[in-house]
Amino acid sequence: MKPLKLELEAFGPYANREVIDFAAFGGQGLILITGETGAGKTVLFDGLMYALYGQPSQRERDAQMLRCKNAEPGTVTRVSLTFEEKGQVYTVTREPMQTKLKKNKKEFKKTPDPERLELKTETGVLENREAAARIRDLLGLDAAQFSQTVLIAQGAFRDLLTADSQRRQEIFRDLFGTGLYDRIQAEIQERARLKREELKACVAENETGRSQLSLYDGVPFDAAACRKVLDAEATAIRAQRASLKERETSLQSLIMQAEQRKARAQEQKRKALLQERKNKALKEEADCRKRLRELEPQEAAFAKDRNSIGGLEKQAADARKAESLQKDIQALEGSIGRKAEEIRQAAMELEADRGRLQALQEVPVQLEQTRAVLAELEKQQTRARERAQLVQELEAARKTLGQALEKFEAANGAWVRANRRFLAGQAGILAASLEAGQPCPVCGSVDHPAPAPLEQDVPDEAQVQRLKQKAHEADVRQQQAAAAVHEREGRLSLLEDVPVCELDQKLRETRAMIRGLQGQMEEKTRLERQVPGREQALETLRKEQTALETKLAALRSSAALLTGTRGAQELEAEIGRLRRECDAFDKALQECRKQLAACESRVAEAQAAMDQIPDTEQVSEAAVKDLETRRQTLSGDIEEDRRRLEERDHVLRNDVAQLKKLEAGFARQAELEQASADVSMLARTLAGTQSGMQRISLEAWVQMMYLDQVLEAANRRFLQLSRGQYRLVRSEGQKKGAGKTGLDLAVEDRFSGEVRPVQTLSGGESFEASLCLAMGLSDRVAAANPGISIDTLFIDEGFGSLDEESLGKAMQVLSELAQYRCVAVISHVAGLKTAIDRQIQVKKNQGTSHVRLQV
Repeated sequence: MKPLKLELEAFGPYANREVIDFAAFGGQGLILITGETGAGKTVLFDGLMYALYGQPSQRERDAQMLRCKNAEPGTVTRVSLTFEEKGQVYTVTREPMQTKLKKNKKEFKKTPDPERLELKTETGVLENREAAARIRDLLGLDAAQFSQTVLIAQGAFRDLLTADSQRRQEIFRDLFGTGLYDRIQAEIQERARLKREELKACVAENETGRSQLSLYDGVPFDAAACRKVLDAEATAIRAQRASLKERETSLQSLIMQAEQRKARAQEQKRKALLQERKNKALKEEADCRKRLRELEPQEAAFAKDRNSIGGLEKQAADARKAESLQKDIQALEGSIGRKAEEIRQAAMELEADRGRLQALQEVPVQLEQTRAVLAELEKQQTRARERAQLVQELEAARKTLGQALEKFEAANGAWVRANRRFLAGQAGILAASLEAGQPCPVCGSVDHPAPAPLEQDVPDEAQVQRLKQKAHEADVRQQQAAAAVHEREGRLSLLEDVPVCELDQKLRETRAMIRGLQGQMEEKTRLERQVPGREQALETLRKEQTALETKLAALRSSAALLTGTRGAQELEAEIGRLRRECDAFDKALQECRKQLAACESRVAEAQAAMDQIPDTEQVSEAAVKDLETRRQTLSGDIEEDRRRLEERDHVLRNDVAQLKKLEAGFARQAELEQASADVSMLARTLAGTQSGMQRISLEAWVQMMYLDQVLEAANRRFLQLSRGQYRLVRSEGQKKGAGKTGLDLAVEDRFSGEVRPVQTLSGGESFEASLCLAMGLSDRVAAANPGISIDTLFIDEGFGSLDEESLGKAMQVLSELAQYRCVAVISHVAGLKTAIDRQIQVKKNQGTSHVRLQV
C-alpha cells in the first residue's frame, strides 16, 4: 500500500481542511514529520489508520474523541485517504458518528448520524461493510497486523522486543495467521474426545446388550459358549413342537366325532319343529274356512249399497252448487257496500283538493318576488367576501414588508461595516510596505514613528462590492413590498363594510322562505294534475256499483232453482259411511281367502321338509355334552403348551439376534479402542503433552520457525548498528506449562560470548534492536504473503535515546530501507531535521494546527 494523499477536516487539532500530498515526495525515500509537542504529528498517523480501519493508531485513543473542539459547529469531521495498491488507485473516506446540521443549515439533528465509510474504485463506489471488507482484501492486513508491520505506533515500538512468550504468540498469530494450526490442534483434540466418548458409549451399549441375554450369563462374555447354549435350546424347542403336532392330530379326530353327533341331534330337533309348525298351520286353516262360510252370504247386500252411492253423489253435487251461489251472493252484497263507501270517500277527497288548489293560486307571484330579494343579498355577500380576502392580503403584504425591511437593514449594515474595515485596512497595507529612510507614499515623510498595524481578516474590494450589491437588492425588495401594501390599502377603501353576521342571517331566512314557496308550487302542480283524475275515478266507481247490483239479481234467481230438502254435508256423510262399510267387507273377505291359501301352503311345505329328513339313531344330549367337554379340555392343554413353546421360541430368537449385535459390537469396540489410542496420541503430540517428546505445541513450533526467519532478517541490520557486537537469538528456556516454550528472546554479546535477556539492553541499544526487529518483521510478513505489498513504513518514535554515532547508523539503515519504499518517522531530534530535508511540518496557531510540506 502506497499512500498518495491524506485529507483531514475537523479531525484532532485540525479545525480546517488539511491536505498531506504524499505523492509530492515521489513514493520513496525518508520523510520526517516534525513539529511542536501537541501540534498533532501523531494525529496524522491516527487519520491514516482511522481512514483504513476506523480506529486510531494507539489503542488507548477513542475514535469518537478525535473531533476537533475548535472546528465550526457545522463542519463535518471527515478523513479521506487516496492510496495506490498494485497499480490501482483507491480513495477511502470515513466520517465518525456525529451530530450534523439539518438541511436548513441552522439547527442540529436530534440524533447523531452513524459512522459512514465510502471506498471509490475505478469500477464504482462501495459503502460501509462492503467497503471495509474490500479494504481488508486489498491490503491483506487487519488493523493489528497493519500496526505491527506498516504503522508502528508510539509506545508499541518496543512491544515485540520486550513482550513475553504469551504476548509474542498472540502477535505472531495475528501477523502470520498461525491460529490455523491452533485450530487444527483443537480439532484433533475434539476428535480424540469424541472418539473416547464413542468408545465409552460402545462399551456401555455392549454391557447393556450382554445383560439382556436370557439364556446365557457367563462372565466374561464368550460368544462360542453362548452360541452352544442357544443351539441346545433350539433342539429342545423342535422336539417339543413335534410332540405338540401329534396331540393336535388327536384333537382334530375328536372334533370330527363331536361335529357328527351335533349334526344328528340338530336334524332330530329340526324334524320335531317342522311337525309342530304343520299342526299349527292345520289349526289356522280350519279357522279360516269357518270365517269364510260366515262372510259369503252378506256379499249381495253390500253390492246393492254400492250401487245406491251414485244417486246420492248427484244430489250432493246440486246441494254444493246451491251453497256456493249463496256464498257468492253474500260476497257480492259486501262488495256493493264497500263500493258505496269508496264512492263517498272519493267525493270528499275531490272536494278537499279543489279547495286547496284555490288557496294556492297566489304562490307563483310570491316566489318570484322572494327570488329577487335573494339575488340582491347574494351580491352583497360577494362584496363582503372580497373585502375580507383583501384584508388578509393586506396583512400578509405588511408582514412581507417588515421582513424585507429587516433583511435590508442587515444587508446594508454588513456592507457599511465591511466598507469601513476595507478603508481602515488600506492604511495597514500601505504601512506594511514602508521602509526606513524611504518616503511615505501618502505624506512623503521619511520617518515612520507609528505605522498603522496590519488588520486581520480585512475584506477585499470584491467582497465589499458583493455586500453592496446584496444591500441594493434588499432595498429593491422592500420598496416592492411597500408598493404592494399601498395598492391593497387603496382597494380596501373603495369597499363598504357590511355586517357579515346580519347578512348571513337574512340569506338563511330568504332561502328558507324560497324552499317553502317551492314546496307549495310543487303541491299546486300536483293538485292541478290530480283533480281531473279524481273526477274520472269517481265516475268509474259509480259505474262499477251499477254492474254489481245487476249481477246480484241474477245470482239470487239461480239459487232459488237449486235449493232442496237435504244439505250437501248430510248427503256426503251418508255416502262416506256406505263406502267405508262396503270397503271393510271386501277387505275382510279377501283377507280370509288369502290366509286360507297361506295355511294350505305352510302345511304342504312342512310335510315336504319332514319327508326329506331320514330316520336315524337317536343321540342323547348327555353324550354330546361329554364329547364336547373332552374336546375343550384337550384344546386348552394344547393352547397352553403352544403358548409356552412360543415364549421359549421368542426368548431364543431375541437371544440369537442379541448375540449377533454383541458380536458386531465387540468387534466395533476393538476398532474404536485402536482408533481412540491413535488419535489421542496425535492430539497429545500436537499439544506438546506426549511423554518422551519435546513439549512444544504445533502452533508454537510454526511460530518458532517464523521467529527464526524474522530474527535472521533483523540481525542483518542489528549487527551493522551495534558494530558487530549484538545479535538477537531465540531463547530455549523452559517455562511452566506445556506448549509455551521457544518464543522468548535474548541478546547474544559476540564480544563476551554471553547470552542475556533483551531487557538488559540500554535505551539506545533497545531502540536499535526494536527498529531492526520491526523492519525484519515487515520484510518477513511481505515475503510470507506475496499478495501483500508493504511500500511504506511509518514509525512514531523520537530517536532521542540514540547517541550521535548510533543515530548516524540508524539513519544509514533507514536510508537503505528507503531506497525501495517510503519511510516516514516522527521525531524531535535536531540532527534528523538537518539530515532529512523532506519534511511534513505541523504548526500550532490559536487552538488549531496546520500542515506544511517541505519537498
